[in-house]
Order: sequence, then C-alpha cells, then structure tokens
Amino acid sequence: MSNMKTSRLRFFAIILSYLVVLGLAACEATTSAASSPLPTLAAPLLPTRTPLPTRTPFPTATLKPSPTFPPTVAPMTSDGWQPVRSGIFLREMLADPIYKTGRVNVVKIDPSQVDFHVRYQPKSPLKVREWYSTTEALVVINSSFFDSAHNAVGQLTSDGQSGGQSHQRMEGAFYLTGVGAAVWPLRGWTKPAGLQIVESIESFPMLLLPGGILNPEIPNDARTARRTVVAVDRSGNLLFIATQTGAFTLHGMGVWLANSDLDIDTALNFDGGSSSGIAAWTPTGVWGFDSVGRVPAVVTVDVKVLGTIGSGGGEWP
Repeated sequence: MSNMKTSRLRFFAIILSYLVVLGLAACEATTSAASSPLPTLAAPLLPTRTPLPTRTPFPTATLKPSPTFPPTVAPMTSDGWQPVRSGIFLREMLADPIYKTGRVNVVKIDPSQVDFHVRYQPKSPLKVREWYSTTEALVVINSSFFDSAHNAVGQLTSDGQSGGQSHQRMEGAFYLTGVGAAVWPLRGWTKPAGLQIVESIESFPMLLLPGGILNPEIPNDARTARRTVVAVDRSGNLLFIATQTGAFTLHGMGVWLANSDLDIDTALNFDGGSSSGIAAWTPTGVWGFDSVGRVPAVVTVDVKVLGTIGSGGGEWP
C-alpha cells in the first residue's frame, strides 16, 4: 500500500517537473522573443525623378526695319522749274551765264493757290530760317529795310495794322490785295477804285517798271551785295528772287532781271546784304539760304485756307 502511494507521488513529481521545465522553456522563449528587436524593414526606394528637359527658348525674331523710300519729287520742267507743291516752283539760275558763276535762287508762286502774309515783329526779329521754322510757312523771304531799333523804314501793313514810317526814298510796294498779289511803283500808279489793300510793304528802288522796263534811275555804282527782289511776271505769278553772294550791284541786278527768261513785268528791290535770305519747303528738306542777321519783317507764303483770296484747296506739305 505504501509502495503504491510512493509510486504515485513519483509520478506526480515527474509530471510536475516536466511542467516546470516546459513553463521555464516557454518563459525563456517569450523573453527571448520579447527582447529580440523586430527586423527593420527597408523602405522601398522611390524611383528617381527624371528632370524635365530644359526648355529651349524660341529665338527672338529680329524685325527688319521697313525700307525708307525717298520722298517723291516731281520731275523738273523743261525750262528748269522744280515743282514742289501746288502753285510753287523752285529754280536755281546762274548770275553770270557766260562764265557760269554765281547762283540766283528763284521761287515762282501762283497767287491763286496759296496765301501771303506780311509778318512784322520789331521787338523780336529773327533770322529767315527761324521765321520759316516758327511760322511753318511754305516759303519765307526777307523784306523791308529797317533802322537800328528794327523798326521798318517805309510804311508797312501787317495783319491789318500799319507800321513803319514814311520815307522819301521809297519807290514801290508789294501789295496783297483782295484779288491777289502785286508789285507797283508808288509814283505814276493810281490805286483802282474799290481795290482793297490787305497787307503791304514799301521799299526801293523799283528795278523794273511796268512792262519789264529797266528803271533808268537805279543808282549805277560799283557796290555789290547779296540781293533780295520781289517781282510779278506777265502771267500774274509772284517771284521771290535772292542771291547768296554779292554777285550784283543794284543796276546789275536790274539788268539781269530784264535780260532773263523770267518774263518779268515789275520788280522791286527789298533789303539786301546781311538781311537777304530765302527758305522754301521741299519734300527733301528746306531749300535756300539763311540771312546773316535778324530781320523784323518777312513775307510768307502759306497753305491756302478756304475763304481767303484765290480758289483754295492747297494741301499741307
């Protein structure tokens, strides 16, 4: 009986020992599992981003400048006149046709196609080219004689206002009338009844009397100088004539005019010397030459304004 009891106790002891060994093994395994770090999973590498190709800029277009065409210039007429606009013609003539020396600048103007103005400012005289720039006229020419204070010598009417002073040496006048422009001697000519004098300039001497006759009273001395002349031809055109060099005496200027092919009816001398100057608009730039000194009075040729003397319709240059 006691042997059987002893055998049972051993059996239970063996079972218990086995269970303890199993329990310790389980604990060791758990501890070992707990103490072993989890394997680190390597993060998958993201694919390398392929950079976008660099954008090649479009080449900058180089704009070629538009070709500049020369301004249109009307052909010269057979008799040497260069048309520059409606009613205005330019010509360069020789002072001495035999020796082909000296130059005479001539502007021919149809009074029906343009307007004329006598401009006078004794307190602020200008050179002819300055008058041309400030007035924006088509043509400018110097006109009356003047004293040291730049007051006109001889009577002058500008913009309805009288100026200047009478002088016994005055022989002729440029008139802007209600029907056009004219050059007449002061003696031996009577103003037609009802003729309206709009603007005028007195000067001396008359170089050619009506009919293109050389004035026999022109001083015949040896003094030469630059010359400025206003004249009217037999067709009624107004002529502005100027010389840049001292090619003529007064008498010589009259003889040249009388013998020229300009077909002049009357011609009046304007102030010369350092005052002489002429400027005219052309498609290629200003034509003529400047005065040396400043002048208080000029005659300008301007674009025709409707309602004024003549037919109108002139275009701006």
